[in-house]
Amino acid sequence: MPIDNRVISPALAQQLFRKSEMLKRKRMGTPAAIESFPRVMKTITGLWRYSEGQKYLEELIMVEGGKRRAGFPVEAQEEIMFLYQLLLDQNKILGIRGQKITANRPPGTKFTMGVK
Repeated sequence: MPIDNRVISPALAQQLFRKSEMLKRKRMGTPAAIESFPRVMKTITGLWRYSEGQKYLEELIMVEGGKRRAGFPVEAQEEIMFLYQLLLDQNKILGIRGQKITANRPPGTKFTMGVK
């Protein structure tokens, strides 16, 4: 039996669609503020297991020598601080286990922030 599209009005269908989209977003949770900076997220994830990752996060957090930067929204700053503390804690745990993070930069990385 064919589906009759006239059963529901277009206005009601649009309202139901908006409601379902809102419920989907609610179930998935709000994205992290740092996710609105894809280049920063890609760099953090690429450098996470390397010593460069800690340096990168430190340079995101601190501004040295009178440099001017636009900065991040407060929510993103909090998430960067959380990631930095998480990385420090991970490094402590690895140290206790007798392991280390990799000292070398990952191949193909063009991390140049503060490093020449």
